[in-house]
Amino acid sequence: MHRLTVESDPPNGEYNRGRASPAEAMHSHENSRNLKQVIQQWTSSDRLCYSIELIPKEDFVLDLSRLSPKPMFCSLPWISDHNLQYQRFVDTPMLKMTAKIVPHCSVMNHISCYNITETQVDKFVEMGNWNLFVIRGDTVGENQRFKHSSDLVEYLRSKNNPDMTIAVGGYPYVHPESPSIEYDVKYLKQKVDLGVEFVLTQTLYDAASYLQYVDECRRAGITVPIVPGIFLPASYDQLETVLNLTRVNPPPEVLAMLHSHALDEPDVFEAFVVKHFAELVRTLRQERPDEVKLVHFFTFNRLGLLKKVLDKIADLF
Repeated sequence: MHRLTVESDPPNGEYNRGRASPAEAMHSHENSRNLKQVIQQWTSSDRLCYSIELIPKEDFVLDLSRLSPKPMFCSLPWISDHNLQYQRFVDTPMLKMTAKIVPHCSVMNHISCYNITETQVDKFVEMGNWNLFVIRGDTVGENQRFKHSSDLVEYLRSKNNPDMTIAVGGYPYVHPESPSIEYDVKYLKQKVDLGVEFVLTQTLYDAASYLQYVDECRRAGITVPIVPGIFLPASYDQLETVLNLTRVNPPPEVLAMLHSHALDEPDVFEAFVVKHFAELVRTLRQERPDEVKLVHFFTFNRLGLLKKVLDKIADLF
């Protein structure tokens, strides 16, 4: 789903034409380049915190004043193959949007293993992108340098940057290519041990699956925070698209519940989404207040829908 392949940027000197270099743009806000500070804030808080994923679009204007409280950080994915046309990191929609957000909120950029080279990884990090969500990507090229996200985590940690923060994905419904949750968690443990600050789960639709997954991870010796990722669908069609794209496999009764809203009118479907996912967050928090200190919302830039959910759980913040 998230892929990253561009050529190396030219030397910094080529940017010195009366404007800030990409690295200076990324470093324009201290907290944006040290997510460790943000992690300390949410893990020590008595109240629930949240973060959001936004889709990089040049015409999207992020107005954080619409949200109360404000998110702890924003994550920006690399989504579609058309991004492969970009020859410089600085020209990608993800980094253009990052430069706009960092003065106001911490940013965590996705970085994918898909066909990325060591030189490209080095350049990406040298630009000041130190908060990284490392993914393998849906496609694995035959000759690509990093076959697994653990390979990229290991390479990044070999650079010994003490300010770098790394997160990786987790799969409460089991990775679609994994034979079992035990197998899945075994390799997640190996990845975390390489130097991962927190795990962010794939889209979650019920509380029981998250709680079982966390229990399995803790039994395996994984101690870092495991953040539930929650997708807020704007329509049933979007829900179906994301279910197919992510290839998650919720329990049959959860799928049946979701499918029962296939014919809802738009306002009825929205009311269901707000109620269901607000209750999901509330249940997660009530069941495991020591585990669920932060939830991550996949927003698809629909902040109005997010705000309605936040309003429903305002007492938790």
